[in-house]
Amino acid sequence: MLPLSPILAALLLAQPGDTTGVLRGRVVDAAGGAGVQSVAVSVVGTLTGAYTDADGRFTVPRVPAGRWTVRIRLLGWRQAEQTVTVTAGDTTEVTLRFTREAAQLQAVRTVASSPEKEAFLRKPDPASITVRGEVLKRLPVIGEPDVLRVVQLLPGVVATNDFTAGYNVRGGESDQNLVLLDGYPIYNPFHLGGLFGTFIDETVGDFELVPGGFPARYGTRLSSVLTVNPKAEERSGVHGALGVSLLASSLTLGGTTNGGRTSWNVSGRRTYADRFIAAVSDNVLPYYFFDTQAHVRHRLPGRGTLSFTGYLGQDVLDASLATFGDSTQAGSGSLLFDWGNAMAGMAYEQPLGAVAGADSARLMQRVSWTRFGTTLDLGSGSLTFRNRVSEARAWGEATQWRGRHELLAGYEWSAYAVDYDVSTPQAGGPDLFGLRQRPSAASVYLDDTFRASERLLMRIGLRGETVTGTGWSGLSPRLSVKWLPSPRLAFTLAGGVVSQWNLAVRNEQAPVRVFDFWLTSDRFIPVARARQAIAGVERWFDESRFIRVEGYYKYYSQLPASNLREDPRTRGDEFIITSGRSYGVDVLLRQLETRKLSGWLAYSLAMSVRDGPQGRFYPVHDRRHNLNAVMSYKPGGKWQYGVRLGIGTGVPFTDVNGQIVRRTYNAARNTWETDRDGPDREPTFGPRNAARFPLFQRLDLSATRTGTRWGLQWSPYFSIINAYNARNVFTYVFDYADNPPTRSAFTQFPLLPTVGMSVSW
Repeated sequence: MLPLSPILAALLLAQPGDTTGVLRGRVVDAAGGAGVQSVAVSVVGTLTGAYTDADGRFTVPRVPAGRWTVRIRLLGWRQAEQTVTVTAGDTTEVTLRFTREAAQLQAVRTVASSPEKEAFLRKPDPASITVRGEVLKRLPVIGEPDVLRVVQLLPGVVATNDFTAGYNVRGGESDQNLVLLDGYPIYNPFHLGGLFGTFIDETVGDFELVPGGFPARYGTRLSSVLTVNPKAEERSGVHGALGVSLLASSLTLGGTTNGGRTSWNVSGRRTYADRFIAAVSDNVLPYYFFDTQAHVRHRLPGRGTLSFTGYLGQDVLDASLATFGDSTQAGSGSLLFDWGNAMAGMAYEQPLGAVAGADSARLMQRVSWTRFGTTLDLGSGSLTFRNRVSEARAWGEATQWRGRHELLAGYEWSAYAVDYDVSTPQAGGPDLFGLRQRPSAASVYLDDTFRASERLLMRIGLRGETVTGTGWSGLSPRLSVKWLPSPRLAFTLAGGVVSQWNLAVRNEQAPVRVFDFWLTSDRFIPVARARQAIAGVERWFDESRFIRVEGYYKYYSQLPASNLREDPRTRGDEFIITSGRSYGVDVLLRQLETRKLSGWLAYSLAMSVRDGPQGRFYPVHDRRHNLNAVMSYKPGGKWQYGVRLGIGTGVPFTDVNGQIVRRTYNAARNTWETDRDGPDREPTFGPRNAARFPLFQRLDLSATRTGTRWGLQWSPYFSIINAYNARNVFTYVFDYADNPPTRSAFTQFPLLPTVGMSVSW
């Protein structure tokens, strides 16, 4: 553990003054006055309580001062309640009278509360959405099950086109989403230029998206927090799963050892399209990717745990330019494009029990290292772009539960190393551009989650942050309030301030991710800030079905946006600094996975706008209306079916108003000439993102059959993406040389079938 953890614990567990009292009393039979034994005595709205002894007496220590309802229960007796007032530093005496009643036992149907329902009743968080890993296998897939593709179907989330697994949350940019694997950050969780996510579906236990109003423990991003939790293997021996799809093959193994005290799982995945094509033809597909992931968890004596999580993923495109008919080196030129993530993290957690007057307490310490790197080499060193970003991170927390309060204190510290180079190694000259950034960031935070009354939940938090090399420090207050007028209805208010100093640079006009690179804030790039407010209502119809409606407003300041007119030779003009607003309403109607028919209906009405030096414009993810109907049907037996219908209004793009031909003066001939290979037409653009693509619509279908044979569980699946072949526009190509000028549309996914197989044991 790092030395800061004991300091946090001491600060947290030290309490100024005594704010509790003792409740002492006796439960007696109302008929005869005799004490009643083994009665459960609880203080409603707290986690404190006791059982009566043989004489009916009980003592409840550390009851928060105030007016409380005391409830007594015992089979064969009528439940009773009485209101008492507890005085700080004093003992309150009470006598509770019990009345017998005949106990007529009826048939009992037990329904366990879902984690979603428990969170609804116990947490003031707005908008949090949890999806279990098993849901990934029930829905139509592109290639294979993908966490990020499912995230795109949640309320408040926008995907700009079919060809990206990236997502934008409530008007934010795609790099404003904090992505955590088991609590550790991953920078670019994508494969194939953003087409697929990096998380292997067999390793996913569940994932949670918090699209706003997150607590003070989360910082460094403006829009959302996505936490992917690895699947915990609790079975003894070795178990596993083999997945085969049109995209890749994967193998996952896991089990427990050491008498169940140590659990582990490891998984690997690789594309095989390059090997397959080379085996059956003379053609070459010079691209592949791979992922490896491992998780180990060990229970220590004293109920503590020590865990390790690691991830390594890489994409490689290594080709001869002659293959593409574009070599300037007589067939010897090459194209190399690779990118990938690496991460390793360790965590230690230790419950402390009732210490320093707390009902219970816990310490947590995590350390991690994560890295993202990408290289684009055009023509064997003719022009090379290289970006590396790494983060060494320490994160510690101390938590205590005292009466109605859960008080948390924590810190984060990160050291960054960012390198970005543009060079021409073949020419042997100096780098065209070089950037080295070595900042560090430190944060401390406090969070108090408590039940102000039986119907009112609150969380008050404060986060303090600073980043070296920027001259910036800031405070980020957070607040969430939930009022439950009934156990099935809640109203929520939340608000706060968030900050971000890591950002990815990309050309937003490019429809797909080609080359993203990461930078941190410095004297040229300010720390971005956002203030947000959320109001919502949530209604549960039963233990597995609910509807949620939330409105939000976000205001951005000092927000960097890509500069479409930047000069690569000039440092500091990579961005224009903007402000902006995002606001809208999200609706979620959800049926949890407890019935034959499950899924959700997500609708978002949203607007996002930015104000920059060149005026107002809409970001490329400003989709005004977005609807996703997601359904899984398991009628019984071996088959289950999935369907997704997506409808959305068009996203903005910058229109082309015309094209001009650039000519150069030839002094020898005294003429103006075009390039030898023909005229190079240069487009002239209209206002930034002032035009919009047409309506988007897509229907996806899937079927999965699960059966057992030879001691193995076989699950072949079949999906059809874009089942009725909707012609959704991907981008336009303009030709003003035609008379009249023409505009041709390139479409997104056509009707696209996918097959795959999962085998588990």
